[in-house]
Formats: sequence, structure tokens, C-alpha cells
Amino acid sequence: MEEKRAPTIEEVRKSLKDKKDKKDYLKSLIKDKSYEKIKSDLLKELAVLVKGEPIKSYNLIYDSLSEALEPIYFWILDFMQDSKPAGLGLKVWKGKEEFEASVSSGYFGEIGQRATLMQQKAMEYLGAINNVIKSILNLIYDLREFEIRIAPYDKLKDKKLEEKDKIGALFSLKGLWMDQVDSRKGRGSINLLGQDLQFATLRDAFFYVKESSGVTKELDLNERVKNILKRKLEEFEEWKLKSEDEIRKRYEIEKKYLRSQVKTLELYASWVKPYLIAAQKLRMRGSTPEGLRNANIVNSFSNMEIELSLMGKKEVNPGDVHESYSKIVLEKKYYSVVEINLKFRSVPSTVSGQGGRHYVHGGRTDIVFNAFALDNIELEALEALELHEDLELINTWVHGTLKDLEEDLQKYMTEPIKEESQKEEKKKTKIENPFGDIFRGFKELVEPLKEAVITEKKSKTHVVDSDMIGITKDKAKELTYRIYNVYKKNHGMLAT
Repeated sequence: MEEKRAPTIEEVRKSLKDKKDKKDYLKSLIKDKSYEKIKSDLLKELAVLVKGEPIKSYNLIYDSLSEALEPIYFWILDFMQDSKPAGLGLKVWKGKEEFEASVSSGYFGEIGQRATLMQQKAMEYLGAINNVIKSILNLIYDLREFEIRIAPYDKLKDKKLEEKDKIGALFSLKGLWMDQVDSRKGRGSINLLGQDLQFATLRDAFFYVKESSGVTKELDLNERVKNILKRKLEEFEEWKLKSEDEIRKRYEIEKKYLRSQVKTLELYASWVKPYLIAAQKLRMRGSTPEGLRNANIVNSFSNMEIELSLMGKKEVNPGDVHESYSKIVLEKKYYSVVEINLKFRSVPSTVSGQGGRHYVHGGRTDIVFNAFALDNIELEALEALELHEDLELINTWVHGTLKDLEEDLQKYMTEPIKEESQKEEKKKTKIENPFGDIFRGFKELVEPLKEAVITEKKSKTHVVDSDMIGITKDKAKELTYRIYNVYKKNHGMLAT
């Protein structure tokens, strides 16, 4: 039976165009185990849809070259994550962070130097990683060759195989011995004895007789041929014993060496990760998301642009709808989420102090406050989009190369677990309950009532779900407005 082909993300995108409720369709695929291989891509698609539909949005813009940008960011961060009454008590994480500087600015030169150092160090480790990967590939091919060589020995020792099935394995070893060992004896080898000295029956007799002790019993040949044949078989039997021990030892040594190389690869990967991530973070954005040149950056000016986002979440429980719902357990979890997008167009100025030279940013600030009401799957998609961009880079460089060899590595890196004995099931004597009919009758009376309770519970859960969506949206709007309004009050702006 042919294995069902796993769907691709391209096929999902085509079918997604015809769906009315795209988010529900993607969530159903994420839950489906047959789409497990493309789950990360499905989460990204869902995250794009979620971020494109905030339920409420506020915008704030002001320009102040005298005010640094850092206090703005840290005021919003502290107000979001501080517990009540000083803040909102949200669980906060940082989303995307991008920046671009004009090429004539000092900031561009300093950041460029740091990025170059990180890239050079990363390339050194990546070169070492490539050498280790080549070694791993060669070891895997060697181990496969050893498995082919060991197979005839295993067949000869397998008690489950019949004698006729073992003959092929014995012939394979005899042929190998003739080609690699006996051929070195020149005119004294079996092949040349049969060809040059007219020992025509020697080769066939060598394959026919299983052991040297059977030469005198099984063959009707002259004594001269028997003596040569017996000597050759004794040499083969000695070689078979020693070669098996040798090849099995080499096989185990190669496996241990493979394990050490994989551990070395993991060590190098852990060393290169900080440099790759740092180089990625120091990489400047070359154009706008639409692929156009950024008008806020002028090469002859000394300015830069920074974009970053903060995400905060708070779980909404059924008890928030009504006290009577507090003990209800729902399949989904609901979260009020606040997203703060900050866009800084700054003119960085250098400040020297005891800690060395650093840059202070001042300029125009655009702040967008977005409110979202999400369930646990939508939140997972949003977190995956924001948190794992750097990890994708690591996986592409380090882990992606070994993806095709994953099965082989799993095979050679782990020892097979064999169950030595199986527990026998104990037979229990079944005693008939004399009151069974009475309880069965009682069960028949209770069953309809039980089904009615389950039906009522399901309908109640459905009502709670619909209420949860509404209160989650209200809380998200409230939290977002509070940040927006309190920020304006705290900074002397007009507020309600």
C-alpha cells in the first residue's frame, strides 16, 4: 500500500483563496496530524492574517529632537509588564526589530565594524562545521559498507535460517577470500592453479565443500587435489574467524567515532549560534517591506530609522464572564493581546562617559497601539512569527545540512532496545455478579439522563465560548486604550 503524500504549503495557499473564513480553515489544518510537517508554515500564514485584523487601533505621532527615544520605549515596556496598580500586569515579549542608518553616519561605520567581526567569527566556525559534516558523511558510507560485509557472518550464525539459505552467505565469503586474500599468492592461488596447472576441479570443489574436515569424506578426487583443497579450506576458515572479529571491531569503532563527530558538530553549533544571531541583529535593512528605497534615510545625512514592536498578553478565564462559569473547562484558551509598534526616525548623537562612547537617539516617534482578541492557536502563530526568525537562520546553516541523514544518524547514534522477556498476562477468574441485572436495569434508566446532562453541558460550553470572545475583545480594547491614554497624560498631551 502506497504511503499517502504529505500536502505542501503551496497547495494549502491555493485552497485558502476560496475559503470564506480563512483563519478557521488554517486552524483546522494546524490541528490535523497529517499537516504536521508544514505546521510552522501554517502558523506563519495564520499569523499574517491575525496581524492584519486588529480589533482596535490608536496612533500617536510627535517629534522632539531634544528628547531621547530610549525613555519612550522603556516607559511603555514598564507600564505594560508592571503589576497593578502601577501597570497592566501583562506578560511582555519583544517582536521584530529592524534598523537602517545612512552610510555617511558614524553609527553606520561603527555597527558595520561590529557586524564584520561577528561574521568573520561565524564563518570560522561554519568552516569547521563543514569539515565535520564531511567526516560524518564519510563515516556513514563506511558504516553502510561494514553492514554489507557483516551480513554474511550474521546469516551463517542465524539459527532461524535454513541450510540452503546459508549457502549463499558462505559462497559470498569464499569469493571475497579468493579475490582479496588468496589472489595475493600468485601462481599458488586457486584461480591460477586451475588455469595454469590444470587443476580444473579445484575451484568447484572449494565452493562445494563446507568445511576442511569434509574433504576426505565428500569428494572422490586424487590425493594431490585433496591436499591442496584441504590446505586452502583451513586457510579460509582461519581467515573467516579473524576477519569477522576485525570487521566487527572496526564497525564499533566507526560508530563511536561517528558519535564523537556528531557531538563535536553540536558543540560547534552551540558556539556559532551567538555569532550568527549577533550578525543577524546587526544587519541593517536595505529597503522598505515593499522593496522600495526608504525615503527617511538620506545617504548624505547622519540619521537612522528604527522599527520595533512589543507584545503583551493576558489570559481571559470563563470566570471573567460570570462567577457561575468559573469551574467550566473550555477546549480553547482566550487571550487579550496588545501590540505596540514603534517607529523612530532619529538623529543619533555620541555621548562619552565612564562606560565608553554610546549613541543617544532623538527625533520623530510614531507609535501604533493595536488590540487583538486571540485564542491559543492564533497566539501560538503570532509568537512563532515573532520569536523564531533568528532560529530559522541557525536551522538553515547548521541543522538543514543533516536533515537528509537524520534516519542514518538516528540508527547509528542510538542502541536498539530489545525486550528480554515479556510479561505473561495473568488469567483472572471471572465471577458473575448475582445483582448484575438489577444494576443493568438501573443503568438503562440513568443513561438517558446522563446524555441529557452532556447535551446541556455542550450547549452551555458553546454559550460560554461566544461570551468569551466578546469579553476578550472588550478587555483587549480596554488595555490598549489605557496604555494610549495614560501615556498621553504622563507626557503632558491632551487626553480624556
